[in-house]
Amino acid sequence: MNQSSLSSNSASEPAMATEHDLLASILDPETGYPWQPLAPESEAYLASLETEFDALDGGETDAAIAAGWQVLSAQMATQMGDPEDQTVNPVLEQLRQFQSRVPSGLLHRLANSATALARSGQPLIEQLVQCVDDILPDWDADDLAVLARPLAYSLRDGRGEILELNLRAIPATDWDSLSNLEQARLTLTVASVALKAAQNEGSEPL
Repeated sequence: MNQSSLSSNSASEPAMATEHDLLASILDPETGYPWQPLAPESEAYLASLETEFDALDGGETDAAIAAGWQVLSAQMATQMGDPEDQTVNPVLEQLRQFQSRVPSGLLHRLANSATALARSGQPLIEQLVQCVDDILPDWDADDLAVLARPLAYSLRDGRGEILELNLRAIPATDWDSLSNLEQARLTLTVASVALKAAQNEGSEPL
């Protein structure tokens, strides 16, 4: 079979698929939504829908609408994708190594914050503090800056041993079992990894 024949067959496949879907719709024993809502034969179908809708109270209606919207949103997200998620995902992938030590929700927040801050042009230590500020609201910014300073040096100079020393000093246990100080140190350490990953993903130089 020559190339032109292959091209012709490839071009006809979408049309054949469309015809197949149309035929299946016509032969479907269940009545679908009428193509001409103003036609007399559509009146019974639309009346039955209106009766079902009137039978729902306000709470059931709201729940049905909310459930339908969630399904539609999920389908749209799957088909179209979210450009912001595509930006954050590579950063989040770098944080998967901490998923046994840090709740996944916090990892997502750190990934999002780091992605935004990596383009801010602020000093590294300020980026680190701001990255964890909403996760550690009980901490003063100056105290966080003291803990963040060695990690900022690590980001600037590429000294990975500082990161390793920080991780070794924090027990590899459940997040809720850590003290406030250990949680702060671990969060800042993960934030430094996130900022480094965001920088490597094409953000402006930190």
